[in-house]
Amino acid sequence: MNALDHELIEEIRDSARDFLQRRDQRQRKRGAAGTDREYWREIASVGWLGMSVPEALGGLGLGWHAMAAVMEEAGRAQLPEPLVGAGVLSTALLAGITPAGDAGQRGRLLESICDGTRMVGLAWQETEGQLEAGESAGAFGVTVTRREGAYVLNGEKRHVVPGAGVDGWLVTADGEHGTALFYLAAGTPGVTAQTHERADGATACHLAIESAEVPEAALLAREGVLDAVDEALDYGRLMQSAELAGLARQVLADSVAYLNTRQQFGQPLSSFQALQHRLVDAAMQVELASNSLLDALNAIAAAPGDIKARKAAASRVKARAARAGLEAARLAIQLHGAIGYTEECDVSLYFRNALHLSAWLGNATAHRQRYGALAADPAPQADEDEGGDTPDAVFPRDADWNGMPEAEFRKLLRRFFRARYPEHLRHVPWRLHWDEIKAWYYTLSRQGWIAPSWPREHGGMALSPARQIAFIEEAERYGVARAPDQGLVMLGPILIRYGTDDQRARFLPGILSGEAVWAQGYSEPNAGSDLAALRCEALIDGDELVVTGQKTWSTLAQDATHMFMLVRTDKTVKKQAGISFLLVDLNSPGVSRRPIRTLSGHEEFCEVFFDQVRVPRANLVGELNAGWGIAKALLGFERLFSGSPKHASHALQQIFSIARQRGLLTDAAFADRLAELRLDSADLTSMYRVYADMARAGRPLPPELSLLKIWATETHERLGALLIQIAEEYGGAAMRLGYGNGNVHALAPYVNALAATIFSGTNEIQRNIYAKQVLGLQGA
Repeated sequence: MNALDHELIEEIRDSARDFLQRRDQRQRKRGAAGTDREYWREIASVGWLGMSVPEALGGLGLGWHAMAAVMEEAGRAQLPEPLVGAGVLSTALLAGITPAGDAGQRGRLLESICDGTRMVGLAWQETEGQLEAGESAGAFGVTVTRREGAYVLNGEKRHVVPGAGVDGWLVTADGEHGTALFYLAAGTPGVTAQTHERADGATACHLAIESAEVPEAALLAREGVLDAVDEALDYGRLMQSAELAGLARQVLADSVAYLNTRQQFGQPLSSFQALQHRLVDAAMQVELASNSLLDALNAIAAAPGDIKARKAAASRVKARAARAGLEAARLAIQLHGAIGYTEECDVSLYFRNALHLSAWLGNATAHRQRYGALAADPAPQADEDEGGDTPDAVFPRDADWNGMPEAEFRKLLRRFFRARYPEHLRHVPWRLHWDEIKAWYYTLSRQGWIAPSWPREHGGMALSPARQIAFIEEAERYGVARAPDQGLVMLGPILIRYGTDDQRARFLPGILSGEAVWAQGYSEPNAGSDLAALRCEALIDGDELVVTGQKTWSTLAQDATHMFMLVRTDKTVKKQAGISFLLVDLNSPGVSRRPIRTLSGHEEFCEVFFDQVRVPRANLVGELNAGWGIAKALLGFERLFSGSPKHASHALQQIFSIARQRGLLTDAAFADRLAELRLDSADLTSMYRVYADMARAGRPLPPELSLLKIWATETHERLGALLIQIAEEYGGAAMRLGYGNGNVHALAPYVNALAATIFSGTNEIQRNIYAKQVLGLQGA
């Protein structure tokens, strides 16, 4: 969405919240006795029932992003009316069909639904666990036969929501010419609705149809009905997911308020770190669901004809949202204690609603399996016809990368990697030193592809987040090693945003060319996650700063020519206020380095010592003592980079490689575990896209970014653990020993993930930050 769309969606959200707050929806839900048709017409009057219906069909045409905002607020407030069952499903289906016969019947039905005068449900399901309309239903499916001037329906539909108070149903029926769609009015002779309550008090029914005769005008569609129903169901699941995200957000907010006021052992419950971290983990599931929903809606809007991608996206989002809603509500009961287990506590409303929504239209397990069957193979076999390029083949330095079809862009990348990347450096599981990888860096630099995310005016490719992810995925798939890139992914964006014209002119070209190799100087002994406690000092001496102190855990600093670093320039103010951001030439007198060998046996880090090192004041980025704000921005970039899906994507490709060799993909237990981890990885990609888009648009990165870093590194670790498991004996082999053909190093993802959970602020500290700054837990 562009900025205007984003602003409109927020206005719609605010309007929905205002409307819902005019009445106590929780109390209405407790006292609901059937459908309040007068209130349903009020809902229609504010445009919700026609919000996603195209303007050409009489709706508002505001789209699914707008409807999702409304549904999230409905979930927060616990609106008892069946917006998905009697609003989303029926309107989406009617808008998606090709009318048969009298097209006016479709229009009249849509109009009456959108204005609230008619409430219509969708009767499509014929067996438990059914996810798509075309799945075999056995002996109880509804059939249709033609009779003079009418149609006769027989059979049963199951789990129809809403189950009472409707004026009729849209019913699918199988006949000799395929599946058709009919409007079946309530009260039609031969139709019996066997109602039952859902967990949250909503009504559902099994619809028994015995020789029910309907007029010819009741036939709505006979072409493409199954596809139209499946599309409507997928949009229903996406809107369900928004509702689940909304209820999860509210029940967590209620839990935070309760913990902030409830005391045990003389202190508020909110001060207990174990409870803080449990809340953060529940909030992480909600953010994953929300970002995955946003990403799915964006992708569907961009490619509305990609049916397989729509189905996969809907299942992925529903699976995550069902987990988020249930876990949040279940945790809320635990955090409230005994009162949370009572009906009078509002938590019970949210828990019961989560149970209903999570199970209806397919539960998390079913959708995880559907996603696993539909999602693209993360490690497809190589295309043999793409391997004909020679090292001197010509590739474009510039193009409309974001306008290029993604398949074409990916194919171009694969050809380039095959032609130019050194074969002996493929799939190396450890960080390469500059002398090993510099030739590749220079190749990318000459090609103009060294800085995918930088703006064009500064020498970058200006790739969109989606194209950046494609670049990352294809590089990982081919086994391209990560070059020393601190200048590219961290310093470059900082100088573009905060540097002077002179600093950009002096330093950006060297980053692009590889003439300057940068290291980061943040952490110190006793100043790791508590970065503001740093003590490395810089004293002003005329036009220079004199630096004395130590930095540690600086990645590959032994190969670097320069370091961007934080130094203390004022000891008289609070610790965050006396920090400056400085660029240092590591060849300056007084600099010494000591490599640190990691548990994997690789010298990946360095201690760097500064003994009265003189640095030009012109190398100060931003104002003196204003480095903390820049540092936080850079930490945002670092956490964004740490949250990149590249590592999880690579581990997933390795898992598929071994699983394919060992025939594990047909093992049901393994396939289910793999599907779960594929969902985790896909939702990580969605979350990354949302934040990468914010960074690219120049919008400030929010504190929620901490969750991205946590989820990325812990997903990588889980994938690494599965890789070790399926590698059998190779799971305990030396790091440098490859599995099978040598391209899979079973230990590397797991060991590398262990380090990533510590860098850029440990995951535990990130949870503390989120608990305090975002959730508002007192004492965090």
